[in-house]
Amino acid sequence: MLFLLIFKNNFIDVNNHEKISANILKEDKNLKNFFTEEEIKIMAEAVFDHRASMKGNPKSIYGKIVSSADRNMLIENTLKRTYNYRMKHNPSDTIEQIIEEARQHIISKFGKQGYASKKMYFEDLDYKKFLEDISILANNKEEF
Repeated sequence: MLFLLIFKNNFIDVNNHEKISANILKEDKNLKNFFTEEEIKIMAEAVFDHRASMKGNPKSIYGKIVSSADRNMLIENTLKRTYNYRMKHNPSDTIEQIIEEARQHIISKFGKQGYASKKMYFEDLDYKKFLEDISILANNKEEF
């Protein structure tokens, strides 16, 4: 349902997507036919709390579930998103600068000390494998 709401509105700001998504969920009149106000509040809080770069941990188990479910585990998608973000926000940079900034971002997010790698709330062997593979790639500057 939330997926449809997000794409119905075409695009949600990458810097505020969790806040905008939580507000969309809270304002959806149809949800009131199926859930209580308290349940909608809990769902909105979980959506708001799911962001990997958020300081601290989600407030509830539901935020941890949404955060875990929201993970992208395809290296190709991660590389495309990171590259596209850098191209959009730094159009005057050289391709070499874009690639290096993307590599550094991936290390800071998914490396051993990365903020996304520290937020594993449930045992997830596929995500562990993704973290291992993307770290190996990012740490090899020439291959990257």
